[in-house]
Amino acid sequence: MSERNVSRVAEALQRWVAQTANQRIHGTTGHKPADVFEQTDRAALLPLPAARYEPVIWKQALVHRDSHVEFGRRLYSVPWRFIGKQVWIRATPDSVHVLCDNVRIATHARRIKGGPRSTLAGHLPEQRAELGQRSRAFWEDRAAAIDPEVLDYVRRVFDQDDALSMLRPVQAIVTHLEKFPPERAVAACRRADYYGAYRYDTVKRILVQGLDLQPLPISVVPDSDRPTGTYRFARRLSELLAQPPESTDDPH
Repeated sequence: MSERNVSRVAEALQRWVAQTANQRIHGTTGHKPADVFEQTDRAALLPLPAARYEPVIWKQALVHRDSHVEFGRRLYSVPWRFIGKQVWIRATPDSVHVLCDNVRIATHARRIKGGPRSTLAGHLPEQRAELGQRSRAFWEDRAAAIDPEVLDYVRRVFDQDDALSMLRPVQAIVTHLEKFPPERAVAACRRADYYGAYRYDTVKRILVQGLDLQPLPISVVPDSDRPTGTYRFARRLSELLAQPPESTDDPH
């Protein structure tokens, strides 16, 4: 039924109620419903509330190790000292409140669209507050401060998957590389990039095992010197057969 027809039916129904149903004598009361309403019912009605009724959803949740709780497939931060505790979530169409022992500990605007996380910097430990930064540009700037080669590697990590967010792997990689001298960070990125490995655990293992201090099996040709039309990870058969076994258990 079209919107125009629905409006016409609604108008016709309203006329029938006002002009027919409410004006005829009721079989039980012996009075017109319109007269009974004006003489008895209207005076007994209470005024409408000043604020419109707001539906509320309550849910119990556990605070995860990353200081977030889950509601409606979205994550909302709470102060880090509540990690591991059971809390209550009170959600309205516009807001999400988190309560612990009947005390409100966090308030967020409810996320219907946009990113999957709502993180307040004050909810994270001081040493982890930077992880609340969700901007790709922020983490690229941090990588560039280490070395331009680290920035190139981080950009390739970001570009690995368009469907999934690569922000968390980048955060882990950059914050870990910042603990090392720039030359080791560059060597680790160069080795990981050489083998097409774009995971935090791989970069960490390279540094733990000191593989960044060893020369690569074959020299790496800079992008600027690579012939146009060749693939970045293409290797000659002789190069692959000549390289010694790598002392790491990472999959290649």
